Amino acid sequence: MAPSSFKDGAYLLVTALACAGASWLAFAFFGEAVFYGLFGLSWLALSLDNVRLRRQLRKLQDGQAP
Repeated sequence: MAPSSFKDGAYLLVTALACAGASWLAFAFFGEAVFYGLFGLSWLALSLDNVRLRRQLRKLQDGQAP
């Protein structure tokens, strides 16, 4: 069954509205503190990805398949 262009557009619109609503709620309740939370989440995600990539690099340098 081929995906419907109308359905894809509708899902995209619903997702965009949900993200906009969540963003508005976050700023309404937490104000500028949202930036600190987003910075912390970004830092955590980058740190975890760095650990994952270092482990993968170590495996490749040891001659093991990823």
